[in-house]
Amino acid sequence: MTKQLSDEILMKHLARGDKKAAGKLYDRYHKNVYGYFVRMTNDAEVARDLTQNVFLKVLKYSHSWTKDKVFAYWVFRIARNILIDHYNESKKFFSADDVTRVAELDQQDSVRAMEAKESFEFVLEAMNQLSPADRELIELNRFQGFSYKEIAQTVASNENAVKVKTFRAIQKLKEIYTNIMIE
Repeated sequence: MTKQLSDEILMKHLARGDKKAAGKLYDRYHKNVYGYFVRMTNDAEVARDLTQNVFLKVLKYSHSWTKDKVFAYWVFRIARNILIDHYNESKKFFSADDVTRVAELDQQDSVRAMEAKESFEFVLEAMNQLSPADRELIELNRFQGFSYKEIAQTVASNENAVKVKTFRAIQKLKEIYTNIMIE
């Protein structure tokens, strides 16, 4: 059995020019990064392009990565910056054109019960009614599994502020979700 190298070791290899390390990091993170972009943009094609841009930047800036950084935080910071750049360039922010289509694309690799699919679609519909900042906090915390401390590092805030804002965002999401379910 071969021992799996940590992300940080792979980054050291990549920084030294080992392109195979980039492939391994891509394999580990591309689905999470893509999922982040799909949920944040509601556009699968844009999400694919942005995901590709993230990993191109990982390659381009691998020399600037330092061993004190955690790769997962670093790659999502890159993703977040690319998302901000994308919306600044297109002058739109988090449109909600086709929630059903996005939910289907986001779920096409897994088989779920109809009730779970409906519930997920309602969650996405509710998420689309949140502000971009609230959506991002929920995305990073609930979908990507980042801790409050990790989110604070990613969004350049402090941990307590992130806790409060995430709690409030989840409360808003619950309220919106409940209203959708009642309708």
